[in-house]
Amino acid sequence: MTSPIRRVGIVAKPGLTEAADLLGKIGTWLTARGITPCYEPDTAALASAPLPGEVREAQYLGRDEQLMIVLGGDGTLLGTAGRLGTGGYDVPVVAVNFGSLGFLTEVRVTEVFEALTQALDGTAHEERRMMLEAIVRRADGTELRHISLNDVVITKGALSRMIDLVASADGQLIARFKADGLIVASPTGSTAYNLSAGGPIVHPGVDALVLTPIAPHTLTNRPVVLPASAALDVVVAGEAARSSREETYVTFDGQVGDMLGPGDSVAIHRAPYALRLLKPASHGYFQVLRQKLRWAER
Repeated sequence: MTSPIRRVGIVAKPGLTEAADLLGKIGTWLTARGITPCYEPDTAALASAPLPGEVREAQYLGRDEQLMIVLGGDGTLLGTAGRLGTGGYDVPVVAVNFGSLGFLTEVRVTEVFEALTQALDGTAHEERRMMLEAIVRRADGTELRHISLNDVVITKGALSRMIDLVASADGQLIARFKADGLIVASPTGSTAYNLSAGGPIVHPGVDALVLTPIAPHTLTNRPVVLPASAALDVVVAGEAARSSREETYVTFDGQVGDMLGPGDSVAIHRAPYALRLLKPASHGYFQVLRQKLRWAER
């Protein structure tokens, strides 16, 4: 059976010179099968010799491609997932680990061509990872939209005092948190900042949102798991919202962020786009937890 894949987008971590040889091998492997490789410009610049295929800007990769390859660590995948989500590009991703942890980028370098073969013949295991859409609403009426795979984090500046945050779900008050910040995480993001802040691990197959306060002033402010259908709204309240000495920020997957001012709010809900992550069939979720996070070790 002929593969429907005709174009493949390729994105590598900036400055990842150790991936240069692999880029050439992947390009040659794809073109030998009648597939056009399409590289993001900084990725193409890593190679010492011209690569077969095309070069196009990162924000357009996924629009006409039927598969994406990401070379790097989890941060590279997060950035790519955000761009795909923002563009609404419904394309599967093979994530190859060149990072130190690689919790999301599970494909090892030695497994690249096996993973690509499975992607082309349709036998690769696909996981749909829920993403978050956040809308920052400014007091002046302007709005900023962001798509995240892991989390949306509202936190204080380096020299700020504890901030006061009011969180609601579907118009109903959840709580008023006096804390260093607040994390809204997807199941995928539950093993990231959320886990470090004492939040629960949520299996990626569970449709849920996790709300976790960061260093709350009151110990009864514990993390809470909400249905994925919940529409969250977080407002900076109290003196922090009125004092120019207090800085509050919202960040998205730790990749980009905005400062929040008086009267600003952040609305967070399930994004209409899900990341399609292709994985080797031999890699189970709990196996990854044990290997990468040393989970449940004695």
